[in-house]
Amino acid sequence: MPRDNIPPSATKKLQQFFTKTLDTNNDGLVNWTDFEAAIESIVSKEEAAKNARLKVLRKRLEQHFQKYFWDLCAVGDANKDGNIDLDEWLDVMNDIIGGLKDKNEFPEWYEGLHRALFRANEFLDERSVLKDEFANMLISWDIDESSAEKAYDYITEHGKKRMDYNLFSEFMKKFFLNETPKHPLNLGLD
Repeated sequence: MPRDNIPPSATKKLQQFFTKTLDTNNDGLVNWTDFEAAIESIVSKEEAAKNARLKVLRKRLEQHFQKYFWDLCAVGDANKDGNIDLDEWLDVMNDIIGGLKDKNEFPEWYEGLHRALFRANEFLDERSVLKDEFANMLISWDIDESSAEKAYDYITEHGKKRMDYNLFSEFMKKFFLNETPKHPLNLGLD
């Protein structure tokens, strides 16, 4: 399948995103084990067992991540082995980027993942996320702090705009569409 929506300059960034944020055990595949590890890093079973609010948060994360994983497999698992390899993921991203170029929106199933990731964080006010809170969220995705802070400054215009879910979603769209090398939107992945 040709990946005509992914410019050659963005391939490395997307490969790095796959490796750092999705393939948590670095086996070259994304499967349910990777999602379980991500959930554990956000809210551990131990923390959830001690705190009712965290228990609810963890349960919601599990539900959202299960839905996203099965949706991802439905659209991307070409060989139906229950795993998403890098080539399958790049094919999915080609379609997602094509949709962003045409309509400037993510498919509903993919938007749900971003919403779940954003809401899983402990922000003082999710309508006005602070730079260090944003950086901590991206650090949990294995993005370095300096790159996260530069991206925050860029997307918020150095704090002139409030970082809420809508701006975060806009940031993710721009991340996938940006073709400029070494741009703050690339999160240091290029």
